[in-house]
Amino acid sequence: MDDEHHFTLGPAGDELWSTAEEERTFSRIRDLLVQMAERGSGIYIRPIREGMSASGSAETYGFDGWAVGEFGEGGARDLAVGPWLDQVAEAARSAAS
Repeated sequence: MDDEHHFTLGPAGDELWSTAEEERTFSRIRDLLVQMAERGSGIYIRPIREGMSASGSAETYGFDGWAVGEFGEGGARDLAVGPWLDQVAEAARSAAS
Protein backbone atom coordinates (compact mmCIF):
# COMPACT_ATOMS: atom_id res chain seq x y z
CA MET A 1 0.00 0.00 0.00
CA ASP A 2 1.40 3.38 -1.00
CA ASP A 3 0.40 5.51 1.98
CA GLU A 4 3.11 8.17 1.95
CA HIS A 5 3.21 10.23 5.16
CA HIS A 6 4.90 13.53 5.88
CA PHE A 7 6.18 14.35 9.33
CA THR A 8 6.17 17.81 10.87
CA LEU A 9 6.29 19.18 14.39
CA GLY A 10 3.26 20.99 15.71
CA PRO A 11 3.39 24.23 17.74
CA ALA A 12 3.68 22.31 21.02
CA GLY A 13 6.42 20.07 19.61
CA ASP A 14 3.99 17.22 19.05
CA GLU A 15 4.22 15.10 15.92
CA LEU A 16 1.74 15.69 13.11
CA TRP A 17 1.28 13.21 10.27
CA SER A 18 -0.48 13.66 6.95
CA THR A 19 -0.68 11.67 3.74
CA ALA A 20 0.07 13.06 0.30
CA GLU A 21 -3.68 12.84 -0.43
CA GLU A 22 -4.47 14.93 2.65
CA GLU A 23 -1.89 17.52 1.59
CA ARG A 24 -3.54 17.79 -1.87
CA THR A 25 -6.98 18.14 -0.28
CA PHE A 26 -5.83 20.85 2.14
CA SER A 27 -4.10 22.66 -0.71
CA ARG A 28 -7.31 22.69 -2.77
CA ILE A 29 -9.30 23.94 0.21
CA ARG A 30 -6.74 26.67 0.89
CA ASP A 31 -6.90 27.78 -2.76
CA LEU A 32 -10.71 27.88 -2.62
CA LEU A 33 -10.64 29.87 0.61
CA VAL A 34 -8.31 32.47 -0.93
CA GLN A 35 -10.39 32.62 -4.12
CA MET A 36 -13.60 33.18 -2.17
CA ALA A 37 -12.00 35.73 0.17
CA GLU A 38 -11.11 37.81 -2.89
CA ARG A 39 -14.86 37.86 -3.70
CA GLY A 40 -15.76 38.80 -0.14
CA SER A 41 -17.24 35.39 0.63
CA GLY A 42 -16.36 32.56 2.98
CA ILE A 43 -16.59 28.82 2.56
CA TYR A 44 -18.08 25.93 4.45
CA ILE A 45 -17.24 22.26 4.38
CA ARG A 46 -19.62 19.78 5.90
CA PRO A 47 -20.18 16.07 5.88
CA ILE A 48 -23.52 15.13 4.37
CA ARG A 49 -25.76 12.12 4.78
CA GLU A 50 -28.35 10.75 2.41
CA GLY A 51 -31.67 12.47 3.09
CA MET A 52 -30.20 15.63 4.68
CA SER A 53 -31.52 18.96 3.41
CA ALA A 54 -29.19 20.71 0.97
CA SER A 55 -27.98 24.22 1.81
CA GLY A 56 -29.91 26.96 0.04
CA SER A 57 -32.35 24.48 -1.51
CA ALA A 58 -35.46 22.46 -0.72
CA GLU A 59 -33.74 19.36 -2.14
CA THR A 60 -32.09 16.59 -0.14
CA TYR A 61 -28.78 14.84 -0.71
CA GLY A 62 -28.97 11.40 -2.31
CA PHE A 63 -25.74 9.98 -0.87
CA ASP A 64 -23.21 10.24 1.95
CA GLY A 65 -20.20 12.46 1.31
CA TRP A 66 -19.19 16.12 1.47
CA ALA A 67 -20.63 19.52 0.60
CA VAL A 68 -18.41 22.53 -0.02
CA GLY A 69 -20.15 25.85 -0.37
CA GLU A 70 -20.09 29.60 -0.21
CA PHE A 71 -21.16 31.95 2.56
CA GLY A 72 -22.00 35.23 0.87
CA GLU A 73 -24.34 38.17 1.15
CA GLY A 74 -27.21 35.99 -0.07
CA GLY A 75 -26.59 33.30 2.55
CA ALA A 76 -25.17 29.80 2.16
CA ARG A 77 -25.21 27.79 -1.04
CA ASP A 78 -23.53 24.56 -2.06
CA LEU A 79 -20.92 24.91 -4.77
CA ALA A 80 -20.23 21.18 -5.08
CA VAL A 81 -21.16 17.89 -3.43
CA GLY A 82 -19.74 14.42 -3.77
CA PRO A 83 -18.29 11.42 -1.98
CA TRP A 84 -14.59 12.49 -1.90
CA LEU A 85 -13.54 15.76 -0.29
CA ASP A 86 -10.57 16.47 -2.59
CA GLN A 87 -12.74 16.16 -5.71
CA VAL A 88 -15.52 18.24 -4.15
CA ALA A 89 -13.06 21.01 -3.22
CA GLU A 90 -11.71 21.08 -6.79
CA ALA A 91 -15.24 21.12 -8.26
CA ALA A 92 -16.19 23.96 -5.91
CA ARG A 93 -13.22 26.02 -7.17
CA SER A 94 -14.41 25.51 -10.73
CA ALA A 95 -18.00 26.38 -9.82
CA ALA A 96 -16.89 29.57 -8.05
CA SER A 97 -14.96 30.83 -11.08
